[in-house]
Amino acid sequence: MDTKVEKKHSKFKIILIAVAIMVAVGLFLMYFLQQKKTVNVNAEDLQIQEVTQGKFEDMLMITAQTQSMNSSLVNVLEGGMVKEIYAEDGQMVTQGMPLARIYNPNTEFNFLNQETGIMQQISQMRNSLLELKNQAFNQNKEQLSAQNDYNTAQKQYNLQKRLYDAEIGKKSEYDLALQNLNYQQKRKQITEQGIVQENASRNQQITAITSSIQQMEKSLQMLRNNKNNFLIMAPVSGRLSSFNLSLGQNLTSGESIGKIDLMDGYKLVAKVDEFYVNKLQPGIKGTLENNDKTYNVIITKVLPEVKDGQFSVELNFADDQKPKDLKIGMTFGVKLKLSADTQSMMIPKGNFYKDTNGKWIFVVKGNKAVKQVVSLGRENPLYYEVISGLKKGDQVIVSDYSDFKNYEVLNIKQK
Repeated sequence: MDTKVEKKHSKFKIILIAVAIMVAVGLFLMYFLQQKKTVNVNAEDLQIQEVTQGKFEDMLMITAQTQSMNSSLVNVLEGGMVKEIYAEDGQMVTQGMPLARIYNPNTEFNFLNQETGIMQQISQMRNSLLELKNQAFNQNKEQLSAQNDYNTAQKQYNLQKRLYDAEIGKKSEYDLALQNLNYQQKRKQITEQGIVQENASRNQQITAITSSIQQMEKSLQMLRNNKNNFLIMAPVSGRLSSFNLSLGQNLTSGESIGKIDLMDGYKLVAKVDEFYVNKLQPGIKGTLENNDKTYNVIITKVLPEVKDGQFSVELNFADDQKPKDLKIGMTFGVKLKLSADTQSMMIPKGNFYKDTNGKWIFVVKGNKAVKQVVSLGRENPLYYEVISGLKKGDQVIVSDYSDFKNYEVLNIKQK
């Protein structure tokens, strides 16, 4: 019988085959990973521009609106429901003129209770003051009585003394007159001493009560003045604006319901994209055109609070020259000069920037466009300044990248 002989190299061959397969797979993966992500796009869907070199004007165009140089807010002092309206938006008003009336029954009831309480306290204090004055009056009467009794005793004593000295009068009557005189004298002294002490204490009480009454009367007057807070009045004279109330509308304490323009001059106010929040500062100059004339303006205030992607700046006319017939609410296009003009490479502005943030761009090379890292600097309404990554004459795609921003190569197809 034949004996089966096992091949000693079979396991070794299996290992070699496995290694070969792994190497092949690795090479395939390396090749696949090295391949750039590519997509086909139609040429007619792209906006292609050329990189140029020339004078770059570092400026910003904004839209500014005229406002009053100074204004005052109209605030609600006591919250409640609008019961009456006396003025209209755009109306000229004078200081102290009623604009609207608020109704709040709970607050008015509280005011009434406080007023009643204060008046009761004042009444009690005045009664106490009257009682102290009556005490002083009674003591004065007592002093007069003591003084009168003393004077009578003095006369009686003098009479009895003369009679006694002339040996006409009786000694008993003389002694009685002397005794009564001494009594009335001591009585008079004690009464006067008591009045002096009580007057000092009473005067202190009267002073304290009088001061308290004055304070309570001030509080009462303030309370009554607060009741007038239901009547909204113009804080200054001028033109009322942003005043749009409706009957029955609920207002809260401290709420601003309009403003009054003082009509003492004009300023320009503009909303600017937050991109420029660190680039604009007071002192930057600009120009605006109106009726074929150019007027100089200057930024006077930057309000850096960003809201809805924008912040505010205020501008004034840089000299006495300003457009005629200025009115609040007029709008002007203002050109701000951010820095001196320079010779720079530039690319026209486009929607590509929102997808790349200026860090890369597609450069057209024949029928392909390749993703390329760039650095962009300043911008104006027409151009981006190129810092690095591009050269003069390069063709770049500046249209929207939303559909292919995750690709590295674009195959441009012509129809």
